[in-house]
Amino acid sequence: MTDKGGGSLMHPVEFQSGNETLRGRLHMPRTDAKTPGILILPGFADTAGGMHDMHAHLAKALQRSGFTVLRFDYRGLGESDGDFREFTVQFALEDAWNALALLRRRPEVNAEVIGVSGFSLGGALAAQLASRLPEIRAMCLWAPVAFPERVFNGFFNEAHKAQGKSRGWMDWMGWAVGHRFLTTAGSFDPLAAIEQSRAEALVLHGTSDQEVLPENASAYGDKGCDVRWLDGGDHLFSSVTLEEQAISATVDWFSDKLLTNKAGYSL
Repeated sequence: MTDKGGGSLMHPVEFQSGNETLRGRLHMPRTDAKTPGILILPGFADTAGGMHDMHAHLAKALQRSGFTVLRFDYRGLGESDGDFREFTVQFALEDAWNALALLRRRPEVNAEVIGVSGFSLGGALAAQLASRLPEIRAMCLWAPVAFPERVFNGFFNEAHKAQGKSRGWMDWMGWAVGHRFLTTAGSFDPLAAIEQSRAEALVLHGTSDQEVLPENASAYGDKGCDVRWLDGGDHLFSSVTLEEQAISATVDWFSDKLLTNKAGYSL
């Protein structure tokens, strides 16, 4: 456990998902009261820290604002066990569900007041979780995937796909991606899930995102989500200003939705 003297704590956690041990970091404000819990879901081939540590920075900012936050690595990624060649959307959703169960069991957390922040694929998974758990009161989706099959087919060229068919996995940017990931990517519908969710959702999306095109954010907006555009932003929020804007908007959103009595629940 780490205490940096700022009135908060962070320590590593482990939990089981499928046959693997997953690992993450739990960030807790120093308080005796139960706090809302927030789960951070990484994107595809992403880790608990995130590109340029953006998930870690978000977790710390939320922690300072009074939330207990869990960020973790999917199986086969980061510090978690497993082989990324086996990674599929279904496995990622199972990992996310088990991480959420761990967060809600924590004695520091009010299990009835939960938020989820998801990046890219993690945004689509957040919608799936919220469709199944009404205790998820709010979501913040960073560049979320709305059309999984379309988006992920665009990640891989014909040579990658030929590799997948011939040997069962693709050598993609240094990642060994299993062919099953691509063939099963269209097996879930985050837009249908968002319609079934009662959580209030904020979408943050860069206008210059070339990996998950802005049409994905617009599709969430058509389902009633609050969409805010980051002018000139790319998929990875790869400038200090973009990251700070996204973190500030996320903290404000969760503070408004989860730290007040507007929804009629008691903290």
